[in-house]
Amino acid sequence: MPHEQAMSEKRHPSECLIHRGLGRVEFFDLSAEHMVNLDPLLDEFSAEGRDRFSFHAPIMRPDDFPLSGVTCFFLSEEKDLREKSFSLLQRTLDEARRWGADYVVSHLTFGPSDTKNPDTALKLTREACARMAVMSAAAGVSLDLEFAAYSDGFHDAGDFAAAVSEHGELGVCIDIGHTYLGAHGRSRNYLDDIAALAPRARSMHLWNTTGPEHTKKHHHTPLHPSQRPVEGWLDLESILGIVVAQNPHINIVFEYPVETVTAEIQHGYDWITEMIGRLGA
Repeated sequence: MPHEQAMSEKRHPSECLIHRGLGRVEFFDLSAEHMVNLDPLLDEFSAEGRDRFSFHAPIMRPDDFPLSGVTCFFLSEEKDLREKSFSLLQRTLDEARRWGADYVVSHLTFGPSDTKNPDTALKLTREACARMAVMSAAAGVSLDLEFAAYSDGFHDAGDFAAAVSEHGELGVCIDIGHTYLGAHGRSRNYLDDIAALAPRARSMHLWNTTGPEHTKKHHHTPLHPSQRPVEGWLDLESILGIVVAQNPHINIVFEYPVETVTAEIQHGYDWITEMIGRLGA
């Protein structure tokens, strides 16, 4: 989407997505009202035993950027779009430092706006990672980059991990749904992609899907032990077996917002907790 068109669109309301995790919570695209004072939210989740938290960029969208969703144009050939994303990331890092967040998660790629030229994409990736590492160090906040394979110019998991690994400030966030859907679209085995990302992984986003059509209808499906791989669901035990063996203390976020933790939702949380405990033993 051209920059001028994006700027002219009516502002979308903030998504205000809050995702519980194991002992933590992650905040994404909050409203200005939320950001004025996060203390009530932090107290609420601390009472649940989730006393650590992270921010997903952008933590807020400024008035001059009206679009909803992930605004990550780091691999766009349009410099002004790249700079807009760096500005949003800087704001998120500043807020993370202000509030004491453990780390920040940001996407690096965004298929609709990324260059399709592999050489240009790799050059922009390296430049972005180097700049992000400096920003992370200056803010004193770790930065995890979330992998997705939707960009035609840059979609190899090994290349992504290699670019991130050049900078100690940066880590990988493995979003298992995006990893699966990206691998599916590239005719790859998603477990191979997860294995390529695992050595540099510091955080994970967990949700379930049986494929692109399911995700279109149901978006991020909450996890539950009834979701069997033989029926097309992601193989959580294999995924976590690969990652937890190398990162027993990986930060886990359930990337589906839940207003009320029902017995069914809790069953899914407990399922993952038990599995990680067993695999990391």
